[in-house]
Amino acid sequence: MKFRFVLVGPDDDPDGASRAQKGAAGAPHDRCRVVRYEKRGMGIVRVEQRESGQLRTTAIANFNARIVRDIILDDGEQQRRCFGMEVELGGGKVVFALSAAEFSRMGWVLIKLGPQAIIYPGQLQHARAGIQYLSGSIPQEHIFAHLGWRKHGSHWVYLHAAGGIGADGPLSGLEVEVPAALQPYQVRSPKDPDELVRAVRSSLACLSNAPDRITFPMLAAVYRTPFGGADFSLFLAGRTGVFKTALAALCQQHFGAAMDSSRLPANFASTGNALAELAFHAKDALLVVDDFAPTGRQGDGELQQVAERLFRAAATSRDGAAWAETDG
Repeated sequence: MKFRFVLVGPDDDPDGASRAQKGAAGAPHDRCRVVRYEKRGMGIVRVEQRESGQLRTTAIANFNARIVRDIILDDGEQQRRCFGMEVELGGGKVVFALSAAEFSRMGWVLIKLGPQAIIYPGQLQHARAGIQYLSGSIPQEHIFAHLGWRKHGSHWVYLHAAGGIGADGPLSGLEVEVPAALQPYQVRSPKDPDELVRAVRSSLACLSNAPDRITFPMLAAVYRTPFGGADFSLFLAGRTGVFKTALAALCQQHFGAAMDSSRLPANFASTGNALAELAFHAKDALLVVDDFAPTGRQGDGELQQVAERLFRAAATSRDGAAWAETDG
């Protein structure tokens, strides 16, 4: 009985098997090396050079893609890399973002582009390499993914959803990307000293909206929060109709005028995970969590667990103050 071993090449080398068979049979073969990748018409090809000097072109994909942004997302604890993509397929253009891990796996092609996008058999890794090769010089962007204090260069800046504020006022060139619920956190610097005086007086006027035992701790928490490292939270309790949400919203508006009583950033209808993530990104900023409303029924246990997790996280993370408002 005779046996013959056939060596099969890697999946991204369609000629691997045939070359292996020729080698096993002792026949000479003409090896190739990749010279470059090219945009050819509506697709991507790879150009290889044989040992004989001849060039061979192999189709890789029926679309053109390139990385146009190299994004570093910095949440204060870790940095994640994302790519801004621009793809041409069938005469149209699609723009989207991917994590670096998603890009490397190449599973995004069908998900983002649909069934018309084709990577030809055995060309998956060549498609990835070709996109990187054809992207050329890619600008890198550092985007902060949290609010609050951050050292930028040799100076500390306070980040809000629209940028940053330093010792001399607003700073240009800072990009901040936070969850949608935190987008209203936009702090506007006064244009002149008179406007600053009016803003401070308006803030102090909040003290007249309720008894001192309520308003003084509330406004003190507003001023304390940007200093960072707060290990406490406030809890407003009272029956329906006593304007708890309205009072809390006045304090929340110190961090963004759009956050009135009907547009607070968070409420207890969200899951514990969602609220904890939101609080993490808010960092050195006040976060009002509205509508803690137990019903006296069995489902209150889950609501209590969400509240306990949120307040415990605020105490241990020391990022800032969280507020809750309850009806009762």
